[in-house]
Amino acid sequence: MNNLLESIPLIILLGIATYTDLRYRIIPDWLSGVGIGYSLAFRLLHSVQPFYYYLLGILIGAGLLYVFAIIKPDSFGGGDIKLMAVVGMVLGWQKSMLFLISMLTVAWLFAIAFKWAGYGVEEFPLAPFYLMAYLMLFTIGGI
Repeated sequence: MNNLLESIPLIILLGIATYTDLRYRIIPDWLSGVGIGYSLAFRLLHSVQPFYYYLLGILIGAGLLYVFAIIKPDSFGGGDIKLMAVVGMVLGWQKSMLFLISMLTVAWLFAIAFKWAGYGVEEFPLAPFYLMAYLMLFTIGGI
């Protein structure tokens, strides 16, 4: 039951983020705020691991994207980083690493396929890949 209580709201949140990222090329701050607020409250009430495990999920998941954004400017936007903070808070640091690797792999494969097909797309919204990776991992039981 806990898995559904954490997954259903996150899937809805990632769906909204996907829509806004595809339509407007932005992930609203209020969406990340709602996600962090819900996941903080949920983890305070229903924590399988120690609470710091989930806080490390925020620091490691969002921190890695932030470091990448500093190393290569315009590689990740602020909305992508904040969305990863939400995912990190929901999943904890170990599962968020699995999620991050999966999400970036799916995005990379998509970029390779686009390049191979002859499209010259240099950047594309990442929120759809957050949703795809989460649904993939949720379906196979990795999360």
